[in-house]
Amino acid sequence: MDKKCCIVQAMKPVYSFARLILVAGDIALLYAALWLALFIRYGAVSEAIWHDHLFPFTITFLLWLVIFRIAGLYDRKAPRNGYRFVTLLTKAMLSCVLAAVMVFYLVPSFGITPKTNLVLTAIIFSALFWVWRHGYNRFVSSRHLLHHIMFVGSNKETEEIMALFAAHPQLGYKTAGVCTPADAPRLKDVAREWRVDAVVYTKSGSPTEAEAMSRALYELIPLSISVYDLPKFYELVMKKVLVSVIGETWFLENLIAAGKSGYEAAKRLFDILVAVTLGTATLMLFPLVSLAVAFDSSGPVLYRQRRVGKNGRIFRVVKFRTMITNAEQAGIAWTTQEDNRVTRVGGILRKLRIDELPQLWNVLVGDMSLIGPRPERPEFVETLEKEIPHYPMRHLVKPGLTGWAQVNDPHGGASVKDSTEKLQYDLYYIKNRDAIVDLDILLRTARVVLSREGH
Repeated sequence: MDKKCCIVQAMKPVYSFARLILVAGDIALLYAALWLALFIRYGAVSEAIWHDHLFPFTITFLLWLVIFRIAGLYDRKAPRNGYRFVTLLTKAMLSCVLAAVMVFYLVPSFGITPKTNLVLTAIIFSALFWVWRHGYNRFVSSRHLLHHIMFVGSNKETEEIMALFAAHPQLGYKTAGVCTPADAPRLKDVAREWRVDAVVYTKSGSPTEAEAMSRALYELIPLSISVYDLPKFYELVMKKVLVSVIGETWFLENLIAAGKSGYEAAKRLFDILVAVTLGTATLMLFPLVSLAVAFDSSGPVLYRQRRVGKNGRIFRVVKFRTMITNAEQAGIAWTTQEDNRVTRVGGILRKLRIDELPQLWNVLVGDMSLIGPRPERPEFVETLEKEIPHYPMRHLVKPGLTGWAQVNDPHGGASVKDSTEKLQYDLYYIKNRDAIVDLDILLRTARVVLSREGH
């Protein structure tokens, strides 16, 4: 039996709890930093001074937490204990101070316009925050706290999981070892020897081997060892669905729309409100962008293109034109990151996502949602449905301006392989979609746009 050791990452419930601790710790440090700033400034913190600052700074701190989320300070893959983390924290705090200045000076009803107190709070919090996160990451990465995972069977998916987890020990999991299905008779003894907390198995082999594996896994129950099949574990950890091994039963069990009617109605209302609000707020940009597009290259300013929507319905998406006229004269082709068909202005519009603003009209009329799988062209869909298992299932919901695939893989290109990867994220979203997931996507989209990731 070959034993392979490497670090693995936390499963969903564990990381959710860890992130809750991070947020709670950050909130405690924010108020501690405020109290210390007031103490340094006044020599004592009276009830009146604390009362005057509590509510205004509470509103400010809530805004700061949103900025931390957008900056990626709560992401599973956030930089840890190094130069990148310090850089990320510095950028986030500068944004927080700027946002706080705007809040205090735009809301005079707060009754205070702190300068020294705000700067002191930001400096003290930054120092406390760095010490807190540095200590937290070292603590949760301690070998005494790691949960031990054993894999039964190995393939590219398990290797993918372990490779990802090796870079993130702060999530508290470690691979105890890897064995083969042939080791089923010894599985209980090996689990005891390696002191595992969970076993992840890959379904394979003959019916006789499968029966032996089921019996071996059954014997683990009295040991309080959790058991996961690979697709379930892959989804929990990778935040996407392993389409290569799921079948029709998975869709019957997971993608039934029952129970989501209230969520869908609320989401539609939210789509309309945001489309009207954001469309009105950015309306002044339209003449400027139209002039830039017109002067840069000949052709129409707006571009309409056929896309596949919910339940396979064809609609026309509206965008600012970013390519040269007759860009597809030689035939329809995927858009690439270094596409020479993209104009100079078009490249800028794409980086800033301004080219997609007219799609707010598609959201308003109901062709699209703010959040969902990105709509593809019918010509590409026809090919992808032949090449990728279960591809039509991404059309169970409305396509979106942004989505789970876009925020998790913003650099993804356009090919059958990339489309398979995005489908795995899309199916995860369709299964798990709710208001919390949508909010998470919106905040992460803000970071992608502000950092100009993707293309």
